Amino acid sequence: MKKIIATIVALVFSTSAYAVTLSDVSVGASINHGIYGGNGKEENYTHTGTLETTTKKDGAAFVDTYATIFIEAALSDTVSIGVSYAPDSVDTPQNINSAEGGGDNTTDIKVSAEFEDLTTVYLLGKSPAGVFAKVGYSQMDINVTSENAGTYKDTDTDGLEFAIGYERDLGEIGVRAELAYHSFDDVKADNGQTDKNEITVSNMEGATARISLVKTF
Repeated sequence: MKKIIATIVALVFSTSAYAVTLSDVSVGASINHGIYGGNGKEENYTHTGTLETTTKKDGAAFVDTYATIFIEAALSDTVSIGVSYAPDSVDTPQNINSAEGGGDNTTDIKVSAEFEDLTTVYLLGKSPAGVFAKVGYSQMDINVTSENAGTYKDTDTDGLEFAIGYERDLGEIGVRAELAYHSFDDVKADNGQTDKNEITVSNMEGATARISLVKTF
């Protein structure tokens, strides 16, 4: 998926059909504060592959703040295409499945996840008044870490982003304020053992408030 995103960006920024000059390019940085949630399910299997216990947690949510950087190319006076990247990870709190509820019934299982390399390709449409809307296609890696449950296989997921905001021109730079909605495909990860522990996360959604500084050349 990252290759697809990189190809789209390369085509738009470099081909003769959509070639841009320096005066068409904007760069910026953002601070994002978001709330994210989803439904979780943990399934524990015996060494024979028999499902032993299932633990569900619906509507779990967490809050995190992270930075993103972006670059945009103007396709017209009102429409731009851009790509944003989060060098920071988005970290979930640690979830504890008590000994009475899972695993071997004697050991707590502790699991957390990092969402890394969040990359979004988007179209931005802006009115002369500064109001804008964005629609984007996102991809991120998910690294699951645990205590007492072995090593989980890393996975990734795709999703969509929709945002609306306002940009104020301050002369040499612009300031944007926006609200975004995110949704991601379901993901599944297991610890690769015979008596495996498998985690499924579904209905992943989020809302983000974002402040950005942008410079147009």
